[in-house]
Amino acid sequence: MNKAGALKLQIIVCMLSLVILSACGQAAPTAATPTLTAAPTEAPTNTVTPIPTSTNTPEPTPVPGVQVYPVSSLSNSIPWLPLEKGKEPMAVYYGFNMEKPPFNNALVRQAFAAAIDREQIAQEAAGFKFRNVTPATSLTPPQVLGRDLYGEVGIPFNPSKAKDLLQQAGYTDVASFPTVTLIVSTRGEAAPGAYFRMAQTIVGMWETHLGVKVEIEVVGNMGAYIHRLQTNLPDMYQLGWGADLNDPDNFLRTLFHSGSELNYGHFNNQDFDRLVIEAANSSSPDKRQLLYIQAEEILAEQEVGVIPLYHTLYYQQP
Repeated sequence: MNKAGALKLQIIVCMLSLVILSACGQAAPTAATPTLTAAPTEAPTNTVTPIPTSTNTPEPTPVPGVQVYPVSSLSNSIPWLPLEKGKEPMAVYYGFNMEKPPFNNALVRQAFAAAIDREQIAQEAAGFKFRNVTPATSLTPPQVLGRDLYGEVGIPFNPSKAKDLLQQAGYTDVASFPTVTLIVSTRGEAAPGAYFRMAQTIVGMWETHLGVKVEIEVVGNMGAYIHRLQTNLPDMYQLGWGADLNDPDNFLRTLFHSGSELNYGHFNNQDFDRLVIEAANSSSPDKRQLLYIQAEEILAEQEVGVIPLYHTLYYQQP
């Protein structure tokens, strides 16, 4: 065999050896080759672009009540609305002697408020010829505040809640509730004696829903009536206030600021005072309205320094 043939045969044998080794799962021996160590490099990092999260802009807190006048129509001074002669807005309400039991307890005052059906009293008032009567759970008339807060601010009629509140106040046995007196005047707009007759209805509600008895005292002369409030304050009293100015300041600050001489029941709340003073000093109708609503929440709902009964138009007796 010549050299070329021997070389060819050697190649064939090598190839057969590779096939056999591969079939047996063995790697064919390879010649050692120098290993080149590459300079270490950092693996490229994947940069994740953060997805911006949607920022939820908080919704403005809704203003309680129903709009009567848009805020844009209110002046930036006091009064913020004109007053139409002969149609002065008026609030009729009950006040408390807050310096002696049982009405020095806010729970008792809340119970008495929750036991009055203002819808029924408003119907009676309309029957007694009061004008434009609407039931009230807050003091300031809607056409003065610019919003009607009925049923949203103040304490609505809720007999079961009223009874529960009285029990929370410690009167689980209503027989322990002291005898209290409500004074009213003989005035009554176009129907003399209307305040007394509505007081009879309300006293009946208190007896039905709370199980308590309230005596009614009538004082005829208005001068004598105010003198009684100033010198010998009863447990509860009835008053009506017709607007001198068509502005909430004329109701809230004038009647219930702790320093007011017309604050017969001695309602005293520092937060209320701060709110009505801040409102009076503000030139922003939006801000003033919100401050007055907060003041109403203290006066007619949290502290119940007053039980608003209904709103009407002032009747000037001849």
